[in-house]
Amino acid sequence: MGYDKFKNKVCNYYRADPYTKNKVESFKHTLDKIVTQELPKRDNERLFQIRDFTNTSELKLNLNYNNVMCYYSEKKNTLKVGVVCPNWGHEYGGWRNISKDEFVSDQIDYLFRFISQYIYRSYQVNLIGAIALSADIPTDFRGNTVTCIYGDNAKQHINAFEKYISIEPSMLNTKTLGYLKLINALDPYVNKAVFYYVRFLRLYELDFTEEALTAADNMVDVIFQSIKKRLKKPTQNREEMSHYVYDEIKLYDSVARYNLDRLYLLRCRFTAHPSRSKWWDFYEIYEGEIEEIKISIRKLLIAYFKYENNNREVDATPMLWSSWFKEHCDIIYDAVWFHEVP
Repeated sequence: MGYDKFKNKVCNYYRADPYTKNKVESFKHTLDKIVTQELPKRDNERLFQIRDFTNTSELKLNLNYNNVMCYYSEKKNTLKVGVVCPNWGHEYGGWRNISKDEFVSDQIDYLFRFISQYIYRSYQVNLIGAIALSADIPTDFRGNTVTCIYGDNAKQHINAFEKYISIEPSMLNTKTLGYLKLINALDPYVNKAVFYYVRFLRLYELDFTEEALTAADNMVDVIFQSIKKRLKKPTQNREEMSHYVYDEIKLYDSVARYNLDRLYLLRCRFTAHPSRSKWWDFYEIYEGEIEEIKISIRKLLIAYFKYENNNREVDATPMLWSSWFKEHCDIIYDAVWFHEVP
């Protein structure tokens, strides 16, 4: 079960520090209390967060699907995005008195702040990925404004937000909704793949071509690592992995496979390490090829999203967030806490 792994990871993190190893028993007791009592009590509590997305001044999109909704604000000339998620955060629910030990309470408070942040960002990332695929636009949730509503007021503000969403059909709405239904950024691998794809688009848009290709190859590597973990394969080089990864996610396009191999070669020879020659002329030499690579990484990403959608490991639409946490908290902990940071 995910919770047992999660609790062991948390305890090992504090056990490794001589100044906090005496807190481990208190952490065990507090985490058990949270999972068995506190989270179930909060299953009906919701946080509604509204943000404006960057780079959306002409993106007239209107959607409402699976805890994420958006409309284009003519007044603000930007896309306004609302997400609904559990109310577990530092600013909202609060965990300051969860333990008699002040240090333990503070650490739990910070941990659930990051977990809550991961959840609402994941819904925003779902939309960011869908926009990137439907409109070829790199966006970001870190716009100019953020509003958080929780408690009894959340439902009222959700209803008010929904009134701004146009129900008129459009090609952009239809395409974006199709991708939105595929993407599940609550899965850390999906979340990370979207991050690197959007980073690629943004860097390429700004003419940082070599840096863009590094981001693109990072996206490919994330997908490879995801499939490797699912299939319990040993560590191998990219060429050895590519055969079973592409077959597993049903990427049968031979041209796309070739272009992805070329991406890895360019990354190794030019973008991740100093080039041996022609460093000034990289873009002029490979301009046409880079456009083909761009098409191919998009195909790979869509194939991966379809694969994940059909072989889901992390629930995208939890009935009870307390149960979702108990099942998946170990992998979410790895994504949000500091034990993996150098």
